[in-house]
Amino acid sequence: MQQLEQVYEATQLERGAVYQIDNCLYQYQYSDPYARPDRPKFKFSPLAGQRKKVDLILGKEKIRRCYLVPGYRASQVSEVSRQAVQLSLF
Repeated sequence: MQQLEQVYEATQLERGAVYQIDNCLYQYQYSDPYARPDRPKFKFSPLAGQRKKVDLILGKEKIRRCYLVPGYRASQVSEVSRQAVQLSLF
């Protein structure tokens, strides 16, 4: 079993890395550009197959709830089948 690494500050966040937050796996997306400079926020989206389906936005004080899953990266690749393309045309 892999050891999870706790995140202590926002500078440790890596785009595309997978984090465990409240026993669900999330992918770090980006830092919220519309957040106030003194109150930054960070957006996470759940991986496919997770129980929670809603994006999560954490402030800098809640970032300590994140644990990095080492050696695990989320993939951005999506497959589009021929039928899906054909159905989208009609």
